[in-house]
Amino acid sequence: MTHGGIRVASLTAGILVASVCGAYAQEADTQLQDVRGQSVMDRARPGYDAAGIRAGGFIVYPRASVTEAYEDNIYATPTNETDDFITTLRAGVAVNSIWSRHALNLNAGLSQQFYADNGDEDRFDWNVGAGGRIDVTSMTAITGSLRYAQMHEDRGDPSSPAAANEPIEYTLFTAGAAISQDFARMTATIGGEYLDYDYDDSATAGGVNIDQDFRDREEYIERARLAYNVSPDTNFYVEGQLNQIEYDQQPPVVAVTRDSDGWQAVVGSEFRLTNMARGGVYIGYQERDYDNPAFANTDGLAFGANVDWFVTPLTTITFKANQSVEETTVGGSSGYDQQEVGFDIGHELMRNLILSGGASYENNDFNSSAREDDLIGANVGVTYLLNRNFEIGLRYTFEDRDSNVATADYTRNVVGITLTGKL
Repeated sequence: MTHGGIRVASLTAGILVASVCGAYAQEADTQLQDVRGQSVMDRARPGYDAAGIRAGGFIVYPRASVTEAYEDNIYATPTNETDDFITTLRAGVAVNSIWSRHALNLNAGLSQQFYADNGDEDRFDWNVGAGGRIDVTSMTAITGSLRYAQMHEDRGDPSSPAAANEPIEYTLFTAGAAISQDFARMTATIGGEYLDYDYDDSATAGGVNIDQDFRDREEYIERARLAYNVSPDTNFYVEGQLNQIEYDQQPPVVAVTRDSDGWQAVVGSEFRLTNMARGGVYIGYQERDYDNPAFANTDGLAFGANVDWFVTPLTTITFKANQSVEETTVGGSSGYDQQEVGFDIGHELMRNLILSGGASYENNDFNSSAREDDLIGANVGVTYLLNRNFEIGLRYTFEDRDSNVATADYTRNVVGITLTGKL
């Protein structure tokens, strides 16, 4: 039997082959000058960028895509891997204001995945969100955001129960607000964020219920930053952060409480170095204390970086690094210290042909537990822009987790082709 997604992939590949012949001609028709200081992905491409739909003081950007992918280990297991073809349908819309003062951005999206041979893995996700800015004065601004999403947990997530007969579904509501005030060369910002996680129960293949309510929680984050503006696009800052995590279920309903409180203090910079690099870096100290005395508290270095290096006008390398304390419900563990480093490369081979790739390394050290995971990831891809309304992408992704818990090891490879339509 011929899988419908394979027919789509075959048609997409045919369009790609037929269109490549005209690529150089299209390139010659687009008279543009490369400017160092813009990343490959951010660069404007007249003739290939979606024009959007004007609606009063807003521009609407609709987008839809179909992806056909092959994955060789859909359950992220160390042995007896199961492979499958996955068809993913996505649709989304972004609505951005074009006012001279203030700003309002709206967005929504949905995603439906169909597994050819393993229908229990099918999943439907969606999200809606809004963000905006109120320019109180030329020196004072208030920003805010709201987002609600229904999502499914990846099979490789360490907290996901391996016995579940389908991926764990959960909802996430986030809300944030901040106010910033300029004082000549100084900018002061205070703000906060609220997150609410709600997990659905699952079941084993035999129908036994797998309760997930014990994972439901709320997170509160408060931040204050004072920045010194060296120039309009470069600053140095100090920032303090408090955060609290409160689980909905408490003893005696559950055996232990997982509530905790943490803080972080860092110094950092957001910068642009002429037209060679831009980004942000920070370093400092962090600590998290758990209410349960059986869970060891954690403290240590906090750092992060996200820097674009404009190697040439046609090549951008992005360096990323981060160290943080992440939440988990792995048995016996209070959380895990996560360290990750990586890079992404984008290269504009032609104006409408973009090559990309990247690699990453992540170490997860579980607190109050002997478990430690090392994850290696890599990807390569190519995106071909047919015109301002259609593009085709081909992508390969590799992921490997090496854990001292043998049942947590896995390796998986995913290759997929995507046809995207946009207005």
